[in-house]
Amino acid sequence: MNQIRKTIFGLMMIAGTASIIVACSKGGDSPSTGNPPSGNTCASKNITVTLAPTNASGCTGGTVTVTAGGSTGFTYNIDGGTFQASNVFSNVAAGDHTIIAKDGEGCTKSATVTVTSAPSGVLFAAVKAVINTNCVSCHSGAAAQGGISLSSDCNIINASARIKARAVDGNPSFMPQGGQLSATDKKKITDWITAGGKYTD
Repeated sequence: MNQIRKTIFGLMMIAGTASIIVACSKGGDSPSTGNPPSGNTCASKNITVTLAPTNASGCTGGTVTVTAGGSTGFTYNIDGGTFQASNVFSNVAAGDHTIIAKDGEGCTKSATVTVTSAPSGVLFAAVKAVINTNCVSCHSGAAAQGGISLSSDCNIINASARIKARAVDGNPSFMPQGGQLSATDKKKITDWITAGGKYTD
């Protein structure tokens, strides 16, 4: 089998849509499974891969929609996972991800996309700052007190009722252990929960 070298021209997209065109510099492209196509099949192709992400938000991951052209019979995978017929990946965590498109002859093309976190609402941001200052030292990691970790946005959202009960209402007792929150910080929690207790509030 000839050694191949692939050159990727394009943009790593942070938001929006970018087209990434990938061409073989010599020889046939390498399929992900099976024997390589004969007759330099992949080298004659000019496959385009377009990636369109949406932002992740709180407990909801983003999506990545893949559009591949220049060949037919595409399947797709993300970050080395199983190939799928659908060109849409859902609930994708914020961060960098590698997408591979494989055509019907086994030729593969890859591109990288960045899913970003949408900006949080001002009320959630205020509560998160209170949690990080007063609660995360005890409520994080595998040994989180009471089995409740507050080290991620999603965990804070899911624990909103308990946060209010302990930090605002003192039910069954006030937290944090070092002393009650200030009236100002308690109001931040109450205002956020009253607004809906969401990431975007």
